Amino acid sequence: MKQQELEQRVTTAVEHATPDKLETVLSECETRQHAIANLAPQRKKKITGWLRVCAAAAAVVILFVSVYFIARFRKDTAVDSIVMLDVNPSFSLSINSKEKVLSFDALNEDAKAVLGNMDLSGVSLEVAVNALIGSMLQNGYLDELQNSILVSVENDNFERSERLREKVATAINHCMSSDQLEGAVLSQTVRSTDAQIKALSEKYKISLGKAVLIQELISQDATLRFEDLAALSVNEIALISHSKKLAADSISQTGTVSAKAYISKDEALAIACTHAKVSKQDLSELEIEFDSEKGVMIYEVEFRAGTLEYEYDIDAKTGAILKQETENKTGAASGSQDSFIGEAAARDAALQHAGFQETGVTFLHASIEYDDGKPEYYEVEFNVGNKEYEYKIDLYSGAVLSFKTETDNAVAPTADPASPTTAPGSYIGETAAKAAAFAHAGIDEAAVTKIKIEFESDDDDGPVYEIEFEKGNIEYEYEVDARTGAILKYESEIDD
Repeated sequence: MKQQELEQRVTTAVEHATPDKLETVLSECETRQHAIANLAPQRKKKITGWLRVCAAAAAVVILFVSVYFIARFRKDTAVDSIVMLDVNPSFSLSINSKEKVLSFDALNEDAKAVLGNMDLSGVSLEVAVNALIGSMLQNGYLDELQNSILVSVENDNFERSERLREKVATAINHCMSSDQLEGAVLSQTVRSTDAQIKALSEKYKISLGKAVLIQELISQDATLRFEDLAALSVNEIALISHSKKLAADSISQTGTVSAKAYISKDEALAIACTHAKVSKQDLSELEIEFDSEKGVMIYEVEFRAGTLEYEYDIDAKTGAILKQETENKTGAASGSQDSFIGEAAARDAALQHAGFQETGVTFLHASIEYDDGKPEYYEVEFNVGNKEYEYKIDLYSGAVLSFKTETDNAVAPTADPASPTTAPGSYIGETAAKAAAFAHAGIDEAAVTKIKIEFESDDDDGPVYEIEFEKGNIEYEYEVDARTGAILKYESEIDD
């Protein structure tokens, strides 16, 4: 309905609702006119003027009442403030000056699931907030593992915005405490003046308030990426912020953010020390922080032991080592091998990882690989039956940096008493990865030739098994998630 049509309908309604006293007033004026005329006929013209004054006064009253009701209607239908709620579900509520909900938006799929069939139009802000919080509690989006919610209020009047922020935060705290949940409520006031922030909120289907918070954290730590944080819950963002000691000046917080879903810092450190084969007592320059990698919460563990610096990325939920780097800080000239573990130790590290003894392998080879004259790692290669193994071993620590295997089924296999099936950390292993690829392709392993398997863990794809194999004249290439067994990529082509 157009605004002009709406105003006309309101005016008509007001006119019908207003008591019509004009005829009564005119009648009384006319009676008075006759009475006065009988006594003083010479005043007839003044009586006519009085009649006109009465009519004008009545018209003014009607106009005033109509304008009043139209103004009130406009005020009741005008957006006064926008209240945003973010957990991982994200909501936006537009309210009028009486704190009645005019419209509401579920900004992502999780929010749509929480909203369900609820219609919040016309209800009070407090009722709407309680309904949404109750649904998030019921559907498991708020619990003791993820207990944090972000409240953002947008209003040009700062005092008005602050009052609303405090009111909503108080209502949420009361609602969660009624459910015996010790929640953490983060609240802020925002403005929509930044077009870039608004565009980011729309792109990642989050509220303007969450986008403002993320951007503020990134401004303090350039290593953080918007796309990574946008995929996280408010609870996870808060943990990262607190761990990195980032100060969001606009944020007010009540309650403590939960870290119960993750292993502790001490546990993450113990995992790193065990892998590096060092004692906690020997560590210096220790730093442990929450961070995220492609939507996965991790611990970044950095420390120094002797002349070696270690960096670990550890899955904050499972404790799996996702990434590891070691660097020698002796200050020796590039290419110096004084502190290298040696080829023999590199061979032992590869064989131990693969589960073989040196007597059971053939074509054993180990050497230092160089890049632009700088030593990078030990490369260890060996064969067991119809399998070829290739390892990259850290020069200083002996850690397995990467490994790959290739199988040629055209060659009759020999005994393989300890064939490795498990990659470093909590991975599914080669056997399971192959089975996932063969099942997806609909191929029996017995019909496959020239199988090649490579384990890789990098910043782009994470830990994956890269599997290549042939059946007849068809070549297949697969990438299988090393933790879950999910098929990430696959290709097949006919080799003419």
